[in-house]
Amino acid sequence: MGFEVTVSKELNLVYTKYSGFVKTRETEQAMFATVEHPDFLPGMSELTDLSEVEGTELVVESMDAHTSQLAVHYEMQAKLTTHYIYAPDDVGFGLAQAHREIAKGQIENLTVLIFRSEAEVLNAMGRNESSIAELLRAGFR
Repeated sequence: MGFEVTVSKELNLVYTKYSGFVKTRETEQAMFATVEHPDFLPGMSELTDLSEVEGTELVVESMDAHTSQLAVHYEMQAKLTTHYIYAPDDVGFGLAQAHREIAKGQIENLTVLIFRSEAEVLNAMGRNESSIAELLRAGFR
């Protein structure tokens, strides 16, 4: 699996894209890459793109442990964060649903919203762009 983390102060957004097989270690690395990014600010909206995820090797126990780490991260921010997840296919959607269910019970200041289409996620974010690629071109120069 690979991941890419990009932070835009202009958009007040963290964009993370996963590809291939999702493993716990890489999700942890992505989280650390986010908080260590020089442009990152607590409370930024997050957009995770799971459109290129082919599978997952995560098990409930490892997801639960990772969510506990995330809980500490979000509690330290002390700000409400909205996490938009674009998951057009069943593999990514299942992964996103599992993340949302675990987070719902452990992270009070995080709202997780899952979408199957780019248009839906961009609309929910209040964006006028027609695609995530267009959003990235506009805000990540």
